[in-house]
Amino acid sequence: MTAIATFYDHMKEIAKQEGATVLEAMQEAKALGVELLEVSENNVIGREDELGSELAHTGLGISAIPAYFDFGRDDDVEKQCTPVLESARFLGAKRILVIPGFWNMEDGEAQKEEEFSRMIEGVNRLGELAPRYGVSLVMEEYDAEKAPFSTTAGVRRFLDNCPALSCAFDTGNFRFAAEDELEAYEQLKDRVTHVHLKDRSYRQANGEMGKRALDGKLIYPAPVGAGDLKIEPILSRLKQAGYEGVYTIEHYDSNRMLEYLKSSVKWVKEKLFS
Repeated sequence: MTAIATFYDHMKEIAKQEGATVLEAMQEAKALGVELLEVSENNVIGREDELGSELAHTGLGISAIPAYFDFGRDDDVEKQCTPVLESARFLGAKRILVIPGFWNMEDGEAQKEEEFSRMIEGVNRLGELAPRYGVSLVMEEYDAEKAPFSTTAGVRRFLDNCPALSCAFDTGNFRFAAEDELEAYEQLKDRVTHVHLKDRSYRQANGEMGKRALDGKLIYPAPVGAGDLKIEPILSRLKQAGYEGVYTIEHYDSNRMLEYLKSSVKWVKEKLFS
C-alpha cells in the first residue's frame, strides 16, 4: 500500500527550529499525511521504549532503519548487526537500509577492491540473519565519494551479488555523482522496493549550505517538486511499473524544515493520489 514517510531526524530538526517538542513535530507530520518515519539506528539503539511510546502516541510507524556497518574491515557481522536487528523486531520495523561501510580514500585500488568484496560478503551474511527478525534489506546510492555505493554501478554491483538486497531508490543522490536520475532508474528499476524523494536545487535559499557534487556543482536542499531534478517523471515511471510502496520525503540541511515538509507532502499527494 502506497504511503508517505519522512525522517525522524527531520522531526528533531523541526522541533529545534520551531521551538516545539519532537512529539509535537511528529503530530504535525501525522496531521499533514505522513504515516511512517525512517529512523536511523542512532535514534533507535538504547531508546527503543521511548521511541516506541512516541510512535504509539502519534500513530506513526517505522518505514525503515538506516544502519551503518563496517563490513569491509570487521567480519564479525553478527556482533555488528544483532543490536539493530533486535531493535527492528521490537519496534515492528520491517526494513533495514544497509550502509555496509566506507573506503579510506587514501587506500589503493587493490585494498578498496578487497574491502568491496568483504562488504558484499557482510551484506550476504546479514541477508541470512535478517529473516529471523522479520526484516528485509535495502540499499541506496549514498551521496559520499567514500561510499562504494555512491554510483549506479556501485549499487548495481551490490544488487547483482546480494540476492537478499533490493534498491532504495533515492531520487536526489545520483546528482551528487553527476549522474542522471532517470538513467539511473532505468538501470535499477528491476530491484526497487523503497523510494526516497529528495529534490535538489542549483539555487541557494534561506541561507542553506550547499553540497558540492563530484562535478564541482553546488546543490542545495529543496522541497520535493520545487527543485531542479526530474522527480515527476520518476514518479510516473514508478506508478507505471506498479510500485505501491513507501515514498520517504527527505530534505536534510533545510533551514525551514516544517515549511519544506508541508510543501513536499502537498506536492507528493497531488502527484500520487490525484
